[in-house]
Amino acid sequence: MLAVAALVLLTNPASAQGDGAARELLAEIEAYDTQILALDAQLGTLETTLAAAEAARTAKLEEAKSAAGKVSQRASGARALLRSLYRIRRFGMLRLLFGADDPVELRRRASYLTAVLASDEDQTAEFARLAAEKTATAKAAEEANAATRALRDQLTTQRTGLDAERKRRVSLLREIRGQPSLVGRVITETATAREALDSSVRAREGSMPASQAVTSNVDFRSLRGRLPKPVSGQVLHGFGPVVDATTGARTNNPGIDWQAQPGSSFRAVAAGEVTRAGYVRGYGQMVMVQHGNFSTLYAHANGLRVFVGQSVAAGDALGTVGTTGLAEDGEPQLHFEIRYNGTPQDPTEWLAR
Repeated sequence: MLAVAALVLLTNPASAQGDGAARELLAEIEAYDTQILALDAQLGTLETTLAAAEAARTAKLEEAKSAAGKVSQRASGARALLRSLYRIRRFGMLRLLFGADDPVELRRRASYLTAVLASDEDQTAEFARLAAEKTATAKAAEEANAATRALRDQLTTQRTGLDAERKRRVSLLREIRGQPSLVGRVITETATAREALDSSVRAREGSMPASQAVTSNVDFRSLRGRLPKPVSGQVLHGFGPVVDATTGARTNNPGIDWQAQPGSSFRAVAAGEVTRAGYVRGYGQMVMVQHGNFSTLYAHANGLRVFVGQSVAAGDALGTVGTTGLAEDGEPQLHFEIRYNGTPQDPTEWLAR
């Protein structure tokens, strides 16, 4: 859940000045989020590479099997060739050649010997080629597969380490919540980030042609009380005032927070245009969709599936639920807001019951 500007600390107000420790912590969490997201992308690429390597390995093994089948099919011809070679070795090549009674028989035997020797050479070369190809392709496939698996294990280990480190940072942040001076700094930092986001939203909405805004407003207003939930899960925090159980600080939640399964998709509640898709301090990975003078915001994502300027329809997957930003307790969740001209609206009045 995001701490926002409407704050009343039930402690000494002067303590809200705090120090720089929390700001460094937020920056470090952002840095770790960025690294983890990068590792996620690398792991995804690696899994694709691994699947391709395994497919190539299977294909090579099939080729080797096919080559072995061809060798088997030629076995009868090879046996006949071996019998001919045995006869040549038994009787001697010169004896077999010059034992002919006339020139015609001599030419026939010479042609026979030439064909036998050429066939022997061809068969030997073909067998050698197929055997070498089988060995080389199988070895290359196994080496590629082993290397890919090793890299995947390495990245998984790194990701596990980063996840553990990020959890330690989140735990530290929870401890800081018990110190009013640092709580004030955290909220100040988050409020600053929120104000910067609000300013950019207001600037965009202010530059929108009136005709477009009116048309979009009518469409979105007609959905009041009928919007689908962006994700399935249990509500962690509703819209409006929230009292921090640790510090007694009161904050105003500008949206709804759902706890959801990690990696589950969250979806657009209405058609619109993506105006923001990326990392925003406090919000983490987030998507904002514009619906005329209305906008919807989805935060704390891990993976994003949309880009700025993309048109989306109701129900389109925007990304996957995650823990980026100031997700409470580091649990997978989705923060969702509905805004009108930049002012947060109570989502429960818009969502279907």
